[in-house]
Amino acid sequence: MIGDLKWGVTISAVQTEGAYKKDGKGISIWDTFAKNKSKIKDRSDASIATDFYHRYKEDIDLAVHIGLKIFRFSISWSRILPKGTGAINQKGIDFYNNVINYCLSVGVEPWITTYHWDLPQELQDKGGWRNREILFCYENYIKILRDNYADRVTHWILINEAIVCIGAGYFLGIHAPGKRGIKNFSAGIHHILLAQAKGYRVLKKEKGLQVGTAISCTKIDPYTKSLKDQKAAKKIDALMNRLCIEPHLGMGYPEKDLPLTKRIEKFIEDGDMEEMKTNFDFWGIQTYAREVVKSAWYVPYLGAMLVSPKKRKVPVSIMGWETYPEGAYYFLERFSKYNPEKPLWLSECGMALGEGEDDQKRIEYYKRVIEGAKNVLEKRINLKGILVWTLVDNFEWAEGYIPKFGIISLDEKNLDRTMKKTAIWLKKKLSS
Repeated sequence: MIGDLKWGVTISAVQTEGAYKKDGKGISIWDTFAKNKSKIKDRSDASIATDFYHRYKEDIDLAVHIGLKIFRFSISWSRILPKGTGAINQKGIDFYNNVINYCLSVGVEPWITTYHWDLPQELQDKGGWRNREILFCYENYIKILRDNYADRVTHWILINEAIVCIGAGYFLGIHAPGKRGIKNFSAGIHHILLAQAKGYRVLKKEKGLQVGTAISCTKIDPYTKSLKDQKAAKKIDALMNRLCIEPHLGMGYPEKDLPLTKRIEKFIEDGDMEEMKTNFDFWGIQTYAREVVKSAWYVPYLGAMLVSPKKRKVPVSIMGWETYPEGAYYFLERFSKYNPEKPLWLSECGMALGEGEDDQKRIEYYKRVIEGAKNVLEKRINLKGILVWTLVDNFEWAEGYIPKFGIISLDEKNLDRTMKKTAIWLKKKLSS
């Protein structure tokens, strides 16, 4: 362990729980989306996933065995409120009580993520994140979580990676709910950030809670030194790395560098931007990849396009990304400049490998992350800990089960878990 840093693991409901219709759970947008097998690369779905719903004790025990001290999991909104609003599903409440209580009984700190991309389908049928009514639905949902779990869970992450959720789900259409277009994106991003601000205020009514957000960060570099490419890179950087934090800091949307955000104005009502200001107790930084950008006048709204890693002749992961562990150091230092006193967590980091690929590559990835963390600590940046993505190989959204992010492998036939080289290495690292 590096100094006093805490190590933990992050999982999400859709990707692990399974039991998608069991014990009163309602249908989520990912249940619906995955029914269209053409949307999922290996034509799979998450109806069983890793069966965390039935095997949560086994997985938490594995985390304890490795030496991890934090178990961050997300709550399925549609397991708590099958229709998104209205009647509460007590069996859903009970399930997460069981997870929390078991974590505490074995000495692991439970962290809750309130939303990791799985909106109840009935709310999507009313417009989802594009419909302003979602603000009040989310606020009500958070009150229920607070009233049931805040007596034992101190750390809460509200929205996981808003830019990915809305960008992939409401602009590109490659994730649930499969919507496309700038209007969907503009409404969705404003409403999800405003909902997060409302959720923060709800949770902070309970004393002693630490409430934060998890921000997806991607290192963006220009393809050439030309002014056009540098401007294009600045635009994409504003989209990927600034859009979902600066409004909370009272800086507004980055219109100067990202003109498309002017389209959000039609969805802003009086008082919204003031309410958007949110002094989170901590920020979660989540970073995986680097992208290189060049100017492309013909690309709508952005005028920029990504240059593929293959064209740049750099190694890629099974996800097709340039895996970039140096991003951890870069973004922790960068976000500390917003507020040097703000506690920072590396709330997700990991590397996807393919079936049969040597797990030593993942160990080397984490070694580089640790080196970056050491540099961060030497600069007295307020880094508190590192959460691994993820525990067990799971349903990786539209990629299905092809990418293997877990430090524990999953036998897809019998769901047996087996520790990989990374888990064994990490266990030794954390016990030394």
